[in-house]
Amino acid sequence: VIHGAMLSFESIAATGASDAPLRLRERHETLLRVVDGTVILEIDGSERRLTIEDEARIAAGTPHRVWNAGDGEARTMQELRQKG
Repeated sequence: VIHGAMLSFESIAATGASDAPLRLRERHETLLRVVDGTVILEIDGSERRLTIEDEARIAAGTPHRVWNAGDGEARTMQELRQKG
């Protein structure tokens, strides 16, 4: 568990899982941390490659998607914090 999180969870994505849906969390900021593997974080059409121990903050109300960009399973920890 990441300190101060309202909700913290682990996501696991199989190899080749590149059809991730667009997500939008209007009332929650998301902190995404890569635990294992490599993922792509897409925000506003820009892609950012994240690897083990990389983190990214996604502001509330920001459409985004995350998918596995590596050869093996990818694991991320995500924490959602209420905006405000």
